[in-house]
Amino acid sequence: MNTMNKLKLSGLAGALLVALFSAQAHAAKPGYVVDQSTDAVTRNSYGECWKTTYFDKANGLAECGDAVAAAPKAVAPTVSKERIALSAKVLFGFNKANLRPQAKAELDPVVAKIKQHGANLQGVVVEGHTDYLGSDKYNQKLSESRANTVKSYFVANGIPADKVTAVGKGETETKMTETCKAKKLSYAKLKDCLEPDRRVEVEITGVQAAK
Repeated sequence: MNTMNKLKLSGLAGALLVALFSAQAHAAKPGYVVDQSTDAVTRNSYGECWKTTYFDKANGLAECGDAVAAAPKAVAPTVSKERIALSAKVLFGFNKANLRPQAKAELDPVVAKIKQHGANLQGVVVEGHTDYLGSDKYNQKLSESRANTVKSYFVANGIPADKVTAVGKGETETKMTETCKAKKLSYAKLKDCLEPDRRVEVEITGVQAAK
């Protein structure tokens, strides 16, 4: 191979390398004029990045002040739930669904706690629970009546009626049945042992909007 051919091949190889580096730079920084020797974006006398006709804001570079700001992530509101258990012995007489005079002292603090949520109150669920003594049907009805009685008290004391739901659970969620049965107690003592099952539970749900 003569000297002239070698020079031609050398020049061709150099041109191919330059084209390759230029293509890579363009692929890495599309839409900008890139200095092939430094791979840096060429700037004008004002320090501004030179753009080509293929410039797309979506591919903008932060170093040129063209990057599209990421949309802020939506923050979900914070939901809070608080559950309060009230003894039915304090609120009602045995097998009764009307409130005793001393029930006010137990229910008023709950009313105050509900009102603290203000417009952020999502809802209040009042659950009535009984022990296993008596028939399922009787206990279900008694639990519903007691839950509705507490709901009525809340509404009468300023809690929006559409925010309060009354639910009767009957004897479906007893906690002391097996323990008390195993003790083989007299009826009077069995009734005392089962007292934790005779209760009203209040669940308060509020939401705090994200800042």
